[in-house]
Amino acid sequence: MMPMNAIVSTSGHISFPWNYTPVGDITVIGLCWLMFILLLQTYLQRDKNLMLLVGILLSTIVSATSGIIFQHSMAAPTICLGLIYSTRILHNISLVLILFLIIRYLQDPLWIRQTVQSVYQKRTYALIILSVAVDIIGTIFHFTFYVDGDGTVHNVFNIYSILYSLMTGSIFFLIIKHRSRIIRQVFWGLLGANVISVVIMLVQGLFQQVSFTGVAYFFPVLAIIFMFHSNPFDLDTGAASDTYFHQALTNAIERNQKLVILSCNVANFSKLLSESTDLRAEYHLFFRTHVRKGVLYRINDRLILTFPKEEGNQQAEHIEKMFESFENSHKKFDLDYKLIQMETTPDIAKASDYLHIVEDTENSMAFNTIYRIGEKDISKYYGSIYILSELEDIAQRKDLDDPRVNVFCQPVYNIRTDCYDTAEALMRLNLPQCGMVPPDKFIPLAEQYGYIHTLSLIILNKTCGAIRTLIEDNYSINRISVNFSTLDIRYDSFCKEVQQIIDRNLIPYEKIAIEITESRSEADFQIMKAKVEELQKLGIKFYLDDFGTGYSNFERIMEIPFDIIKFDRSMTIESAKNEDSFYMVSTFAKMFSNLHYSVLFEGIEDDRDEENCVKMCARYLQGYKYSKPIPIEELNGFLKKAS
Repeated sequence: MMPMNAIVSTSGHISFPWNYTPVGDITVIGLCWLMFILLLQTYLQRDKNLMLLVGILLSTIVSATSGIIFQHSMAAPTICLGLIYSTRILHNISLVLILFLIIRYLQDPLWIRQTVQSVYQKRTYALIILSVAVDIIGTIFHFTFYVDGDGTVHNVFNIYSILYSLMTGSIFFLIIKHRSRIIRQVFWGLLGANVISVVIMLVQGLFQQVSFTGVAYFFPVLAIIFMFHSNPFDLDTGAASDTYFHQALTNAIERNQKLVILSCNVANFSKLLSESTDLRAEYHLFFRTHVRKGVLYRINDRLILTFPKEEGNQQAEHIEKMFESFENSHKKFDLDYKLIQMETTPDIAKASDYLHIVEDTENSMAFNTIYRIGEKDISKYYGSIYILSELEDIAQRKDLDDPRVNVFCQPVYNIRTDCYDTAEALMRLNLPQCGMVPPDKFIPLAEQYGYIHTLSLIILNKTCGAIRTLIEDNYSINRISVNFSTLDIRYDSFCKEVQQIIDRNLIPYEKIAIEITESRSEADFQIMKAKVEELQKLGIKFYLDDFGTGYSNFERIMEIPFDIIKFDRSMTIESAKNEDSFYMVSTFAKMFSNLHYSVLFEGIEDDRDEENCVKMCARYLQGYKYSKPIPIEELNGFLKKAS
């Protein structure tokens, strides 16, 4: 702000009733350079936002520097009008640029349309040019700022004050009007910084000071840098990172504070939120309406809300309303989600386990469902953790004779020979703390964490050992099949490992069969085809497992030279429903039989199942009618002695 009147002192230089000290401007210059250095070192993306921040800081430095020079040139013993006029204009234009660049920076996070931004910029440029022109003309014709012949300073009309007011008002207008487009923390941070800036200017004017103009303009700059660059909250969602989540839970555990935890995992949420303005608006409406207490955290596409547990029904009713509102919003966008609710409990001692329990629960949930985690789920999780630790140890040891991995088997009935001469090897875990573990509890974990290949090789080795024992004991055994997953076949060393294990046990290759399921991936299919052909040359048989479930491509089935097509239990059940179902399944079976594949039906539980499958060209039958899974050491009870 410039004084309205000035006097010439007896020493010959101009003096003012307004007080000025350069301390404020010097401090601002130092802080700006510090922020400039920190931004260049920490801002990972050299994008438009960084350029705007740099422009704001440089404008602030220029305004503070030119302000110092202007004030001291006014007080110099020898008056230099050129220096006075030029530094004054530079100082004022720099202040205007600070406000202009702040508005430019805010337009993106406030989702201002590009067309509106373009119109605003053109109008602002025109106003700045017009103001400078008016100021220069006013200086010449003595109706703005000028210094007359005797050294008296006149500030009749300050055109820049109008620009300051317009642009400051624009900042408040943008922040308040579009507050629903930014998270609550950012809104209050920006609004508070600008209010403080205005208050400083008003107080400065009240006490006839011009020393703190630079400081007042620097506060909104500092707010932008902190809220949009160093802000711990994600700007799209208002959520803190997983680091803060773990810290908050750790503090709650140490203080025995009970928290409610709500987790929402939406498929591709980050991508969809960035692409859809409607979704962002709906999200922010939901966020501002329901999330008044607690803290929101973002972990990939998962949002987790935590807040203190309250006794009574009011909080439970509020949570139900949140779920109801969420489902109403979901209907508008039809996004796949999984919602989970749980509470902190003394049973869980580590903060990281809460996130792991949520992830573990999500893996078993269907999309678009809500699940409330209870004590049974926590016990199940810790059971999984123990199993996982044992799987990790098994994988690290790579002991093909590891006693924790047991081989069970299910005998297979050969219709043509009317005897049991083949079987399927089945994997089991026998762990010290929990005994025998069924496959549905450990195989998904082994596949998820990459331990399944070691288990498959152990089962193959132990199956080969059992076959060698049966041969030495003079039992007639054609082969035993071992299941391998697509994950196993991806290993470059797969064929070599299978061959080495069979050779290690000194049994013929044809005594081993490998069961695999068809892959949807073209790359996996090509890998599978090449490795099936390589191992078949040694005499190893191959089964197509689970035909009739999931994905079946006849072209690919015909392209890979399988020996046996294994019909899933679901096909056995389907064939018994009615004549049409029987005709459909029997047609498939007859087709494969005519093409010289052997057909195996699994899941045979009674005489009716057996009768149907015999009519459908079955060669082999497997199921509880003949035997439940048994330890492979007991298989000799089903086999004949070799003649």
